[in-house]
Amino acid sequence: MVSLPHRMRKLQTRLLAIRLGSGAYILPKDINRIHMRFAPRIEGGHMGPRKFWHHELVRLKYHNPAVSMTTDRTARAEDPAVLSVHFTSPSPTQSSEDTASSSTTADSTTAAAQPTERVSTIDMKHRTNAEILEELVRMTKAQAVEATEAEREELRSLEEQRVKGAKDSAKSLEVRARVAREKQLLEQARGELAADAV
Repeated sequence: MVSLPHRMRKLQTRLLAIRLGSGAYILPKDINRIHMRFAPRIEGGHMGPRKFWHHELVRLKYHNPAVSMTTDRTARAEDPAVLSVHFTSPSPTQSSEDTASSSTTADSTTAAAQPTERVSTIDMKHRTNAEILEELVRMTKAQAVEATEAEREELRSLEEQRVKGAKDSAKSLEVRARVAREKQLLEQARGELAADAV
């Protein structure tokens, strides 16, 4: 059974990876929606979009909870893979709560554009997730999230604990192998004594 401290370290590492990994960007206020459409399988150039959805989109959503981020994974392998960024100029009377929407909406189609809205698209097919992110950052002028001193210290501490844990694990394996070898030699000696007694 995995120890509680080991599980806590793993959880802390995952949480830090969401806050600080690739895709940790703050989007400008004039973006109200991001929509992705790609095939459910990676054939036909859909691997990059799938990786972007799985890794970078999670961090974008974490840092931009008010931006609706939807996906449509019903495209065929030969269809284009498209990321649509919806820009809008919110009216002065519109509150941020009015513009926020859920990313788990059942409607997977692109919403009807408001009169002040424009939509820019990125062709994701045959592109890596890093290239898609780079294009999105260039298009939206998103700001990267920098790690705080406390987060950097936590990363250092977790790395030290990981290295120490790896060393301890290697030592434990050595001890277990030695004990197993000694047990095997003891059994072999007992077998030889029993054979000599007969």
